[in-house]
Amino acid sequence: MNRHSLSSRISAIFGISFALVCLLFLLLDNMQTQRSLEAMQQRQFQAINYLFQLHQNNTPPKDIEAYFRHFGLNQVENRNLMASVLEKGEIVFHRTTALGSLSSIVYNKRYYLLLDNPAVRVVFENQNIKYADDFLWVAFALALAVLVSIYVSVMRSIYPLKPLSQSIRRFASGDMEIACKSDKKDEIAEVANEFDRAAKKIRDLIRSRQLFLRTIMHELKTPIGKGRIVSEMVKEEVQKKRLVGIFERLDLLINEFSKIEQLVSKSYTLNLQECPLSSVVEQGCDVLMLDEAQMQERLHVSLSHDFLVKADFDLLALAIKNLIDNALKYSSDKKATVSTTEKGLRISNRGPALKYPIGHYCEAFVTTSEQTKNGMGLGLYIVKNIVSLHGMELAYSYENGEHHFDLLLGENGGI
Repeated sequence: MNRHSLSSRISAIFGISFALVCLLFLLLDNMQTQRSLEAMQQRQFQAINYLFQLHQNNTPPKDIEAYFRHFGLNQVENRNLMASVLEKGEIVFHRTTALGSLSSIVYNKRYYLLLDNPAVRVVFENQNIKYADDFLWVAFALALAVLVSIYVSVMRSIYPLKPLSQSIRRFASGDMEIACKSDKKDEIAEVANEFDRAAKKIRDLIRSRQLFLRTIMHELKTPIGKGRIVSEMVKEEVQKKRLVGIFERLDLLINEFSKIEQLVSKSYTLNLQECPLSSVVEQGCDVLMLDEAQMQERLHVSLSHDFLVKADFDLLALAIKNLIDNALKYSSDKKATVSTTEKGLRISNRGPALKYPIGHYCEAFVTTSEQTKNGMGLGLYIVKNIVSLHGMELAYSYENGEHHFDLLLGENGGI
């Protein structure tokens, strides 16, 4: 059990309370026992002292049993009990009188008086305080019963937190088909019902968004497909090649939007495979929508050594494509460089220093004019999420007027 959980803390509190109640009643029982012993001794002293006075006045009692009964002391008839008292009892005080020796004995929290003379040996038990502590134990039993019933009631009240927590974890992991509605009236039930309503609303919003995006992408696929077919009918090769390239890139953009939608909604499943980093970079460059002249003029790719990475090929290529696209779009000379370091891939471009820390630009949907001017928007947010999904790291540095974005492969890549 988690020692930081609410149930553990409640159990600890009630455990401490139980121990304190037990300790309190033990102390009260000890005090009651002491008071009872003192009362018994006082009663026995009274009986013995009065008996002395009677003997001094030559008026001894005719019936010794009746005399002690008057002081609440009855003769013990059970021989086994009498033997146990004499053998195992503790003598509290002892006096010798004309009647014989008188001893006050404590045994099993009962109080006895032994009259021993040559003629008779009698044990009397104090009846007035025999059950003096019974009320204390009844109160102890009632206190424990109340404490246990409160503990059970509280634990039953917080028990719905466990299935509610499980539902929240399932919802956070992507399971939209959860139900945690409660028909109870307490605060936990109110939280569960509010979360259930929120989950339903979020589920409906996600479904409507997915339906909208899929409808849009489906509707765009149709004219792109038709345009691709029509472009094949163009006789002039240069124009044909341009049109085919445009429609192919539009189709790639639609597929890219689909991946971004899944990535943002946390519903993308990685298709991991081992592949050379150079191949991933090449794929990222292919989807940049640059012609050969622009590629040669604006982008310089120099991979001094290659890495073998375990990654989702298309998704990692999308991240590299976004990094290169940002570098080209927002560099002061409209050029970018792709190179390798000992730890991974580096994408560089020249430009003024950033106004805010890099973490600010990695947030989703950064759209203010100041931020977009510096070249950071949804692109870096997507890159950061893709890199995190692969267990890699995105590092940033600014040196000598150049921005450097380093894709650190970590344990996910080797030379």
